Amino acid sequence: MKKNVENLLSSFAKIRRFYANELQNKLEKENLTPNEISILILLSNNPSVTTSSQLVYFLQVSKGLVSRSIDGLVKKGLIQCVQDDKDRRVQRIVLTPASKTITVKITNEVRKINDRILKDISEEEIIQMESTISKIIERFESKGGRNV
Repeated sequence: MKKNVENLLSSFAKIRRFYANELQNKLEKENLTPNEISILILLSNNPSVTTSSQLVYFLQVSKGLVSRSIDGLVKKGLIQCVQDDKDRRVQRIVLTPASKTITVKITNEVRKINDRILKDISEEEIIQMESTISKIIERFESKGGRNV
């Protein structure tokens, strides 16, 4: 296996899509698309992610899909787009108070999926993976990586 960031990001994107599809089935009444669910997860777990460009980068999906998903979440009252105080060209994406109920449901369902999918993976293996990911992030940050 090649050691590069693209493979790592691709793997995370596949995992994220799996979770989003599973969650879409569990949260059918909420009428959310898999990508809308992915955006809600990413925004709720990563407060530093606040722009559509960041969503495109982290989710590894097209600008068009992110744009449509943002529009859908705005219409559902789950996010707001707020103009940046310092740069008027930038729209910051923020979760609304109404999103709290859904993000709590998502968190509970993610916990159930984790229990099912990770049951045969030892705690030591998970700790090692987290440690490795932390080292990678630290190296990006030490090299001047933004938004990590």
